[in-house]
Amino acid sequence: MRILRRLWMVLFLVASALLLRVTLQAAEPVSVIFDTDMAGDCDDAGALAVLNALADRGEAEILAVVTNRKDPAGLSGAACDVINTFYGRPDVPIGTDKDGARAKWKGGSSYTPVLAKEFPHDSPVDAELSDAIDVYRKTLASADDQSVVICSVGALSNLQDLLESSADKHSPLSGAELISKKVRQTVIMGGAFPRSAKPETNVRLDPPASVAVVNDWPGPILWQGFEVGAALHCGAGLKRALSNNPVRRAFEVRPYLGNFAIDHGKPAHDQAAVLIAVRGPEPSLWKVSGKGRVVVDSDGHSEWHADASHQHQYVSIKGRSDRLIQMIEELMLK
Repeated sequence: MRILRRLWMVLFLVASALLLRVTLQAAEPVSVIFDTDMAGDCDDAGALAVLNALADRGEAEILAVVTNRKDPAGLSGAACDVINTFYGRPDVPIGTDKDGARAKWKGGSSYTPVLAKEFPHDSPVDAELSDAIDVYRKTLASADDQSVVICSVGALSNLQDLLESSADKHSPLSGAELISKKVRQTVIMGGAFPRSAKPETNVRLDPPASVAVVNDWPGPILWQGFEVGAALHCGAGLKRALSNNPVRRAFEVRPYLGNFAIDHGKPAHDQAAVLIAVRGPEPSLWKVSGKGRVVVDSDGHSEWHADASHQHQYVSIKGRSDRLIQMIEELMLK
């Protein structure tokens, strides 16, 4: 009898393993639109590397990349194209926000001119690329219903433009209707929770856009606050990458704390957001708040209000940050 029980247990475990394997193989890649302020901080370059690495693993499909802050050099789109080209995806659509965030640059980008000059790409300057809102609407219109995940890691300018857009050649739907129909999840790196001690950069870049998004965006938003990335210092591992890696180069030339970002790493705000957008908030790594809503003010402060009738949530790191740091470093090196 005991032998029979053991035999049944072995058969059960084998069947469970086979079922899990089939389920994983059948899982569809997550369709992602990446909305980035590529030019200011090199964690945007790291985030696009993570997204491409996840696409290489069959976990993601990169539908489009749009930039949301005006690069003084006009090379934010070129930097995105450099990274996508390095990973074998030179034809991913790229759009740029021609107005840019309301907060203006005080200086130029440390790395977009370097990447555009030193690495292969075929992108024109930002002014000659498609407008971000056009890329958004075209991409969403052709996507399956409730299939797209938007990952926003900069100013919320493009999101406001999409939200307030009207019917066009791509779709007869308004922006709000298009979002409701096509987008199943929006992940935003912005704010700080449950309450920001000082204005958070991504909210402060375009306060009116932030207000519009927190108040009127249809569908669920998963927020990742400043405090998450601040606990994840990544990038030093890129020293092991070959010299032909543009993400390594971005970290090499981006000044940080008197040295460069590659020396000791820097906060991985945007890499973590991409990881969540593709894999979801895995229970072993993340805690997710109950439902509520985010409130922002004109100075860029954010505050969390619990409210079961709203569709916002925010994440926090579960336990030690070591596992997430290692995961991000490994993905940036793929």
